[in-house]
Amino acid sequence: MTLEEAIVSALDFEKKVRDHYSFAAQNGKDPAGKKFFALLAREEQGHVDYLEERLREFRSSGKVGGSELPTVIPKSDWTIEGSEKLEASAAKRDYSGDVERLFTALKLEDEATEHYKKLVAALGPEGKALFQRFLDIEEGHTALVQAEVDVATRTGFFYDFQEFNQED
Repeated sequence: MTLEEAIVSALDFEKKVRDHYSFAAQNGKDPAGKKFFALLAREEQGHVDYLEERLREFRSSGKVGGSELPTVIPKSDWTIEGSEKLEASAAKRDYSGDVERLFTALKLEDEATEHYKKLVAALGPEGKALFQRFLDIEEGHTALVQAEVDVATRTGFFYDFQEFNQED
């Protein structure tokens, strides 16, 4: 796969995920859920814009560069504070209708993550540098969506950690 083909394929993924988040934000019932989906829709639109700029740049110069891709994903210390806020708000939220959209979002984020893993492994240094940042961000998105799924479904897990054990 050429770098140009990789950018085009990444654009397809980002648009599909963006469209899902936009739909979920417009059609959700829970205000906090709508806000969550809208935030990720804006993030994905930023990815689309960034990739379109990299594609124009590549087509005109044969190289990609540009500034680092920004993200709404906080630094590594976000999980504790974010989990406390999410847990505190869970009882007040109406997840009806959003659970299916969350599962779809999780599936889309997993697919995007796997796609970026393949691109990072297959492309040369220029492509690897471009798509490693996307991989890192998509893994963060997956963690955020998984946390929302865990709270919405009350599985006993939160950020992939078991909250309780029924056998103890």
